[in-house]
Amino acid sequence: MLNTLPEQTIHKIRWFLAISWSVLIASLFYDPVTQLLTDPNHAWSPFRLTLDSSQCVRLQGVCLPTEPYAIGAKFFWTMVVPVGLMIIFVLGHEFWRRICPLAFFSQIPRALGIQRKLKTVTSSGKSRYELVSINKKSWLGRNFLFLQFGLLVVGLIFRILFIGSDRLALGIWLITTIAAAILVGYLYAGKSWCQYFCPMAPVQMVFTGPRGLLGSQAHWQKERGLTQSTCREIDPKTQQEKSACVGCKSPCMDIDAERSYWDRIVKNDQKFILYGYLGLVIGFYGYYFLYAGNWEFYESGAWAHEPDQIGTIWNPGFYLGGQAIAIPKLIATPLTLIGCVFASYGILSLLEKAYRQYLEKKGLSLDNAQILHQVFTVVTFSAWNLYWIFSGGAGLGFLPEWTEHLLTGSVILVSGLWFYQTIGRTSDQYGREGLANSLRRQLDKQGFDVAQFLDRKNDDLKPDELYVLAKVLPNFSQTQRLEMYKDTVKAAIRDNIISSAESALLNELQRNLNITQDEHYAILASLGVEDPSLFDASQQTSLENQIRIDSYRQNLEALVANLVQDGTSVQNALEDQRKRITYLRQEYRITDAEHEQVLSASLGQAGGLLQNAEILFTQLEKMDGRCQILETQPPDPSLSVYVLLRNAFLDRQKLVIHRLLSILKILGNSPAAQSLAPRIAAYDVLPAVLNAEEEDETSWQADLDPEIYALLLIPTPSERTEIEPNSLGELLETILREDLEPFVQALGLSGLHLIEPTKAYQIAVDLLPTNPPPILAEETQVLVDGEKHSPSDPTTLQISTLTKTFCLSESPFFNQLGVRQLVELAVSCQSRRYDRGEVIWRLGERSQEILIIFAGMADVTIPGADGGEQIINQVPKGETLGELGVLTHANRSASVIAATQPTIALVLAAEKLDFLLNHRPALAKGLLTIISKRLQKLTKRVETIVPAKSPSPSSDSHEGHSPGHINH
Repeated sequence: MLNTLPEQTIHKIRWFLAISWSVLIASLFYDPVTQLLTDPNHAWSPFRLTLDSSQCVRLQGVCLPTEPYAIGAKFFWTMVVPVGLMIIFVLGHEFWRRICPLAFFSQIPRALGIQRKLKTVTSSGKSRYELVSINKKSWLGRNFLFLQFGLLVVGLIFRILFIGSDRLALGIWLITTIAAAILVGYLYAGKSWCQYFCPMAPVQMVFTGPRGLLGSQAHWQKERGLTQSTCREIDPKTQQEKSACVGCKSPCMDIDAERSYWDRIVKNDQKFILYGYLGLVIGFYGYYFLYAGNWEFYESGAWAHEPDQIGTIWNPGFYLGGQAIAIPKLIATPLTLIGCVFASYGILSLLEKAYRQYLEKKGLSLDNAQILHQVFTVVTFSAWNLYWIFSGGAGLGFLPEWTEHLLTGSVILVSGLWFYQTIGRTSDQYGREGLANSLRRQLDKQGFDVAQFLDRKNDDLKPDELYVLAKVLPNFSQTQRLEMYKDTVKAAIRDNIISSAESALLNELQRNLNITQDEHYAILASLGVEDPSLFDASQQTSLENQIRIDSYRQNLEALVANLVQDGTSVQNALEDQRKRITYLRQEYRITDAEHEQVLSASLGQAGGLLQNAEILFTQLEKMDGRCQILETQPPDPSLSVYVLLRNAFLDRQKLVIHRLLSILKILGNSPAAQSLAPRIAAYDVLPAVLNAEEEDETSWQADLDPEIYALLLIPTPSERTEIEPNSLGELLETILREDLEPFVQALGLSGLHLIEPTKAYQIAVDLLPTNPPPILAEETQVLVDGEKHSPSDPTTLQISTLTKTFCLSESPFFNQLGVRQLVELAVSCQSRRYDRGEVIWRLGERSQEILIIFAGMADVTIPGADGGEQIINQVPKGETLGELGVLTHANRSASVIAATQPTIALVLAAEKLDFLLNHRPALAKGLLTIISKRLQKLTKRVETIVPAKSPSPSSDSHEGHSPGHINH
């Protein structure tokens, strides 16, 4: 909630708290004032001690003396610490991190510009200096939570033994802690103190859960540029907030607390901390009872002014049943606390196991993360209330009794509200909301404003409302919906809302935007072509790194903006600010590639664009090499499976060419553009892209510089490069295992079965249990079991979608359609079997379906002059019947009879064709173009088919007329 407070306001609060902390620490060393407040003779002071001997506090059976004391230590433990925890629990960790004095002190080295730097050597051999960050694979990167929790346990042990009441020891301990924070700030970049060392971090993790009661939701913010918590700064020129994130940790609680929570929830360290913390709370407060022999010692706050605390470490550590146990306090304290930690971990682990067994017995299915979340929520709720049961009244006896009741009621209220808010939370809800936010950003990008329909703004819409809105988007074409879906998925993957392999969260969005599964996978494939790093785990950029690079970009832009506005060229401005840029690169740990990327994106420098172009050329070469193999190595390259695979890769090459042409557009008539253009012209697919410019409303001739466009038209010899894998079998297996598009994977399996049937069969057997996408699962099942007749209808043969697609691709009527359009048609087609002589339909019947002959042959007949049936055409495999009647809504103009035993046809119902034509513009355009051409041919031949004097059918064409296949 308070993460939106201006940084200038937070900066003032930080300074106030840092100064207050310093004053408090100073008072621990010298305090002539507050001791007067506890003097029993000062009746005016609410902090005064009582002289009533009947109310003395006993420690191991002995009354403690009632001597006046300075209240600095007691104030720190009973006021400062509880208030900090209340802020964390209610307002969220993000507000605490923004105001925490220790976090503030840890940034002093950064503010002074004296952080440690190490020399690194780039892959190009250049050396540079950069700030040191903690490697997540190092011991500290893997075990930081254990370290922080260990420091917390040590701190509580020290509190009981040394610093609970000894002001001098507490002051030294606080100064040492501040010095440690400053030292870590010098040694490591970013907020490494908070992330890897601070003992309070585990407490924040426990009491925050997915988020505080009033905590913010980073995944629901309009922009992801600013961190949820700290790492912000004010631009001195614009006075605007900007990110100062250097990506010191991933996933980072300060960027998105809930994402960090769900990412780590199944990790053993988080489980140990949660379970162990409850035991630590019990052990810490319980030890005061074990040590004093009563609860009054703690509840009265006498522990905060115990005389000569350090001198008691060798005294008996336990006092039970009126007897002191001869175990020194120095040993008894860690023994109790550490023992309770491990006992709590063991007991809660057993309770978790019992809860799992209960769920299994009841038949309730929850995933591991959700079970742990529910147990963690109960543990946090318990730890929070136990903490306040013990500490709520400690040292607050000077206040009226009603204030204690008010505090107790407030604690119960906030913990109950937090529990209600948190217990039902799921990672799917988080992902769904993040995806909805990505959708909202795409609506803004498209210029859609819900205010024109409702008295609301886009920013006011809740996730459920956004999903409903996506379903009824007014005036949005299917092309716009596809583009919106593509951009939403890309943004969600970039922001780590969903993983690249995850699709469950996208199902609802697919339904609402009317996106088919095939379109979904086609979009994933195109995204993979346009940006290979999106799906490559080794190249993926975390949200933390994105923000780090964006922080550098903002600083770089601010650095050169004034010079550029005064007329200095970007290049000269960069040269003038070279020293400052070097410092920024060290601070944000920016590599040469990232620097070039930023220059390209924000300052129009060509380096990053050329780097992107090289990545795209690598993609082109990869797909070109695959097409080479599919053209040259199959025993019969004309088989449909190989043709469709080549066409699929050609379609992807066209996408890459589009991206390269866009880069040329940005580069203008520069030397870089003149160098790229001939390389693009070397690819055979370029003319198809340029010739299709009218269809996609992109005029490259108008957009590109004339000289550059002319270079594209000059044929350039291509330099074929060898690629891996270099054999047909290896390629098909790679496609099957790695491609993002299930249909292409299914083609890979089918092609592999033609040349290596044993290997293909084994892969299919291995694939079936993995629940592959529908079209791949279907082809896998067919390969294992073979195609079968439907048990409910023996006339219906179950033909796989892939086999139907092969048939359509070989049809003269449909073979001009694109690969994905053919698949969509195949999915809509049913198969039907006819015996020889069986009537498929009769003259005059209503046209309700289109037939594509899959196997066998059909006769087209009309009534003859002798009253019998005259065969006017024989329709072989691959030809279509009835398409014109369906499109014109005319009755059948001829009868159709099965001519072979059997005759098998693919059937496309009229209503399904209408749906496809209405909702798939590209498919409609392709079909109508084909039908128009065919209609023209048939019209010219109609008089040669039917004698001029014979009665003519009512339709303006005959069903099944196909030039070259007509018998008189």
